[in-house]
Amino acid sequence: MMELVSKLTSKEAEEYQKNGCLCQEALKNRIFCSRNAVWKVFGRLDASDLLVVANRRSLKDLKKTMDTAGIESFCCRQLSEKQIVRIESADSVNRTCVLMNTSMISESWCRPALAPLIHADDEVCVLAFSFFDDTKNLDDWNRQYARGQGIWYRANTDVFFPYGLKENQIHWVNYFTDTKEQMEAAISNSSILLLTGGAPDLMMKRIKEKKLTRLLKNWQGLVIGYSAGAMIQLGDYHITPDEDYPEFKWCRGLCFQQDFDIEAHYHGTRHQNRHIERAISEKHLDTWAIEEKGGMIVGPKGKKSFFGAVHFFDGTAGTKQ
Repeated sequence: MMELVSKLTSKEAEEYQKNGCLCQEALKNRIFCSRNAVWKVFGRLDASDLLVVANRRSLKDLKKTMDTAGIESFCCRQLSEKQIVRIESADSVNRTCVLMNTSMISESWCRPALAPLIHADDEVCVLAFSFFDDTKNLDDWNRQYARGQGIWYRANTDVFFPYGLKENQIHWVNYFTDTKEQMEAAISNSSILLLTGGAPDLMMKRIKEKKLTRLLKNWQGLVIGYSAGAMIQLGDYHITPDEDYPEFKWCRGLCFQQDFDIEAHYHGTRHQNRHIERAISEKHLDTWAIEEKGGMIVGPKGKKSFFGAVHFFDGTAGTKQ
């Protein structure tokens, strides 16, 4: 379960702006819902609206009801000041992005960096849309991702167990069988969004096909993307030619991050360096080259941190630092 939010009334917003706080009485008998589903319950939020963000751990025992739209909601009859984390503008984005090359997030080289971000009460949505064109039907998809038979199932599920999560907290979106409503519910009710590796351009094509782009762009929480799933978190990203992509090309992602580019699976080869230099000459973006055991974390305000082996190429000079 993730943080819960509730839209304030105009009277409550006026009280907060005047006094800098809200009395406990104003928070009784309120319906709180998961942050990513708030627009479904309350309608489109204006930037002038305020949100109360409550501590998810103090509210975890209040998970009792489902509203008519099938979105988890919580009736908070007693919400103390200690349970309120902050009151903020409704248009603020609380999203942290992890970009790496492997789903093996439980390994010792990366776990210390990710441990503060992943909690035992999180709900994970695995968006496995990055398969190549040779996956043509449900049987093909099952051989890759289905429980009990998919070659990538455990690599995207078991890796959360050391963080305290259970298998029933990890929810897969099935491209071939899920309805749009089921996909939206899985994404909206998650606190961690896992974007799998494979074909980034095809992943974006399928996201658009299923009409999930707007939902994902507004999604808040922790995003973990590896390889293709890291690339599509960017605005513009380049693809260096390899066995899957014979030609260099630029693609458009979800625009979670727009001020830099990355080179995935970096091995320091002349081939990769040459195409990084080409990308910089065309777009002038700072570029982070991420080795197999490397990754970066970008916080809600754009603050970057790194773990493992990551190299920086200056977007102005085009040189490796």
